[in-house]
Amino acid sequence: MLTPENRLRLRAGPLMVAFLLSATMARPAIAESTFSNGGISHVGTTQVWDSDGQNMRIRRPSGSKEGDLLVLFLHRTDDVLPFHVDGWQRAGECYKENNGYDCLTVPDCTDISGSFCNRFENSYYGDDLAQVVLTREVSPDEPDSYTFHLGAWSDGQPGWAILTALRGADTRDPVRDWSHRGCDNDPRSAFPSVDGRKGDMLLLSQSFDDAVSQRRFGAPSGTSTFGYVSNSDEAGFLYGGLIMSDGPTGVMETHGDGASSCKDALISLTIRPR
Repeated sequence: MLTPENRLRLRAGPLMVAFLLSATMARPAIAESTFSNGGISHVGTTQVWDSDGQNMRIRRPSGSKEGDLLVLFLHRTDDVLPFHVDGWQRAGECYKENNGYDCLTVPDCTDISGSFCNRFENSYYGDDLAQVVLTREVSPDEPDSYTFHLGAWSDGQPGWAILTALRGADTRDPVRDWSHRGCDNDPRSAFPSVDGRKGDMLLLSQSFDDAVSQRRFGAPSGTSTFGYVSNSDEAGFLYGGLIMSDGPTGVMETHGDGASSCKDALISLTIRPR
């Protein structure tokens, strides 16, 4: 015989299941696995730190081959950072004026000299912390490494880079969506939401204005750490994972203790499969 309490549980059960399903479907699942049948796979990642950002050399990930997509994340602190590099296509950027500021982007630039923005919105330099995302398809005669000059002068402040290779990505129009965040008011890093489709690769890139250990910023749920570099007074992280359903990703937050809030510059982007 059903008691009133048991009847209540039976009536509540379907409602709870429906609630859980709607919560699960609110944003697409992200898979730590970096390969889906015939889709995008993560080939490998390299990283480098350079004391003055001049003649900074980074190797192409081993195993990358013709037709793969290279995604390069250039970072710099307390100095200028070019928004254009010959042979590469810009995919996103974040230039910060100071810790508590949001990102400035190339459309905000009001004074340009070559590949550098001298002023943003007629007021800001955007040189406290910056990162630029660039893409390139591996060619038949692709070099094994790349050298970058991040400043307009012969010396400068540190620069660092993370280079990842993806197989099965659309190399003609790789970026479906991207977004940035300069101050998340969170000791962890809260990457902004971007639009994604099933089979896309989600990439999350962080510049951090202090040297920090990798354990402080663990990969957000459903992603894995593709790259990490830290030295002197700065750090960079790259996370990635496959999107398993259509829709906005929602905010993706790192795990761990984190560090000082608003000392990060964050970029989220989704890469289309071929």
